[in-house]
Amino acid sequence: MNDQFFPELARRLKREGISTGPVEKDCLPVLADGQAAVLVMPRGTVAFNAGVERGPEADSVYDLTFRLSREVYEYTEAMATAPPLVAEGLHEGFRLLADFNGVVLAGQELEGDWGYKFVTWRRSPDRTAVESGDYFDGGHYYGAAKQDFACRSGLVQESRQFTDEQLTELYRCIAETLDSGYPITREREKILTAAADQIEHSVDNLEERVNLSNQRELEAAEQQADSGPGPGMEMAP
Repeated sequence: MNDQFFPELARRLKREGISTGPVEKDCLPVLADGQAAVLVMPRGTVAFNAGVERGPEADSVYDLTFRLSREVYEYTEAMATAPPLVAEGLHEGFRLLADFNGVVLAGQELEGDWGYKFVTWRRSPDRTAVESGDYFDGGHYYGAAKQDFACRSGLVQESRQFTDEQLTELYRCIAETLDSGYPITREREKILTAAADQIEHSVDNLEERVNLSNQRELEAAEQQADSGPGPGMEMAP
C-alpha cells in the first residue's frame, strides 16, 4: 500500500463531514453514529464492520466511502509510481500521469492538508515546455482532470461527453418516460432503464440534483401562473 492512501482518504471524507479513526490492523475505520461502521482495506476494498449494527447513516457512509476509496486509491497509487514531469520553467514538482497526442496529465501533492492538484497541459511544438494548462483541485477533481485529458488529447470525442447538469436532466426525462404509463417496447424500456442506472453511478448527489431541478421547475411554473397571461394573450372564458 502507498503511504498516502489512508491519509488522503481520511482528508477527503473529512471534507464530506465524515470522521475516521486511527488505522488499526491495516484498516482505516470510518465512523457513523460515533462507531467504526465501515472499514477500508489497504488496497481500497470497503466493508461493513461486522461488530456494528447497520442503519441509514451507516449505509450512507458506506456508499460515499466506497466511491471515494476507489478514486483516492487510484490517484495516490498512480502518483506514488509516476515519474517527474520535466518541462522548461516548471518547478512545482508535478508528476507525469499520462501523455498522448501532445497533451499531458500531471499531478502534484500539495503541502499540509491540501491534498493533490491535477492539471492538463499541451506540450510545446518542440516538446520542451508545457502550455495552456487546465487546473483541477477541490472535490472530485481527479475524475474531471481525467475527462479533460481524454477530450483534449482526442482519446474520446468531446461531443460525446455530458455535464452533470445535462445528465441530471436526461435522468429526469428517462424517469418521466418510464413512469408515464405510455406503452413502449420492452427493448426501449430495457435501454432506458440501463441508461438511468448508468447515470445513477456517474453523477454525485444525483437525488439532490434532481430534487433541485424539480423545485426550480415548480417555482418557474408558479411565477408564470402569478404573472398571468403574457402580452397579447387573453384569458380563456
